[in-house]
Amino acid sequence: NLDKKTLVILRWIAILGQLTTVYFVYFILNFDLPFFFCNLILGLAIITNFYLQFFFKKNSINAFESTIILLIDILQLGILLFFTGGIKNPFIIFIIVPAIVSSTLLNLKNTFFLSFVTVLILFLLTFYHFPIPAPGKIHFHVPAYFIYAITLSLVIALIFLTYFGSRFGNESRKKTEALNK
Repeated sequence: NLDKKTLVILRWIAILGQLTTVYFVYFILNFDLPFFFCNLILGLAIITNFYLQFFFKKNSINAFESTIILLIDILQLGILLFFTGGIKNPFIIFIIVPAIVSSTLLNLKNTFFLSFVTVLILFLLTFYHFPIPAPGKIHFHVPAYFIYAITLSLVIALIFLTYFGSRFGNESRKKTEALNK
């Protein structure tokens, strides 16, 4: 089970980071980006976190509920990345975090599901996305081989980190069970 307070705090950190980045890029750097859609996605993330923090009554979130919340986080970030450059966005690395969190706390089936969704979104963001924000009408060109390398490296990192997260999480749970006995 996942502690609600920990999850809420992690989600607030992610939301504040995303808000700061979008607002910095739009207002300080004056880069063109679909600001309305970014705010809509971030607004939904804020609403879901308020719901989780104030209206979700349980303090311990079971595996199914945790999987749904982490899935929402993956989808939310995937949509935000879609509007801000897709796989070319340097913040793409954060898309693998929910699956890695899952690997340390949840069972293999839930982790595999979240990893599969993450890989699917990575492939979609490789081919379908708005241009990466840039000043004026500048086009940020990245060679195709480099884009595919980013996708492949993220998939490999996801597999590597979820494997080790699962192993360490499983070993930790076994030690805790043994100590409790």
